[in-house]
Amino acid sequence: MSALIRAEDLLVKFGDVIALNGFTAEVPRGVVGMLGPNGAGKSTFVRTVLGFVQPERGSVAFEGYEGGERGIAIRDEIGYMPEHECLVENVNAFDLVSYMGQLSGLDDKESVRRAHEALDFVGVDEERYREISSYSTGMRQRVKLAQAIVHDPEYLFLDEPTSGMDPGGKDKMLSLIENIGRAEKTVLICSHLLHEVERVSDYVLIIDRGRMLKSGDMADLLKGGEDLYKLEVRGEQDSIEDFLERIVEICDLVNVNRLEGRAELTIRRAESSGPVFALARNSGVQIRKYTPYKLTLEEAFIEAFESEGVDFHGD
Repeated sequence: MSALIRAEDLLVKFGDVIALNGFTAEVPRGVVGMLGPNGAGKSTFVRTVLGFVQPERGSVAFEGYEGGERGIAIRDEIGYMPEHECLVENVNAFDLVSYMGQLSGLDDKESVRRAHEALDFVGVDEERYREISSYSTGMRQRVKLAQAIVHDPEYLFLDEPTSGMDPGGKDKMLSLIENIGRAEKTVLICSHLLHEVERVSDYVLIIDRGRMLKSGDMADLLKGGEDLYKLEVRGEQDSIEDFLERIVEICDLVNVNRLEGRAELTIRRAESSGPVFALARNSGVQIRKYTPYKLTLEEAFIEAFESEGVDFHGD
């Protein structure tokens, strides 16, 4: 993936609070998840890219252009769905979305057509003619997405797009994001919800306290290393304990879950499967499973914190 955004040594402060602390990252094209706890600096990064926040140090380039080189023109190529409440209460969704289209350069006729298309896409039907003050949280989130896509931008920045939604609403929102990604748009999703990022993203950036911890293709992050394997062994408890005690002589024992008559374990850096099976025979246990182990995004997330010596402070 080629880089869409390059940030170098960004320092952003709000008073005594450091929001971005030497933040360096490359954001590729595609569907990208920016993952971190609340307060990690995700929203600040997006607002810095958009030019709403000026860093005290460092630089950020969008499509190769730094700072104000393209200014407003860059914003016209981006749709932005902020986390905070941004809708006008005493107008209806159609009027708001069509007006946002005009602000993005559409003429009156085109803004009307695009507003209807955007609202149809996000699933706001006849309710589009009611005042926004009467809308549920889920409907407000869908309107926020509609105003972000009304001008058909190439790039979308979505900040906590499922915030406040019920499970059904979250599923629909994620399906909409998946559909946008299939249309070959670039989508940057800022979220603290790991399973949502895992579902929709091709690439992930993990940040905390204004610093980049880890980034990479989703598939690569979830490999956990080419030499990580999941085993299940069965046998008498004494035989299982003997196997577990001796396996550390031929590989690293990452973790083990002891159960009645069996054990599930994860190993790393076994030169081949042969010595593992030979040890099982000598210990009198049967290997019922020996497969490459794929991490969950939660495990990759925690591993990123641990590898940097950072205490995880999740919600």
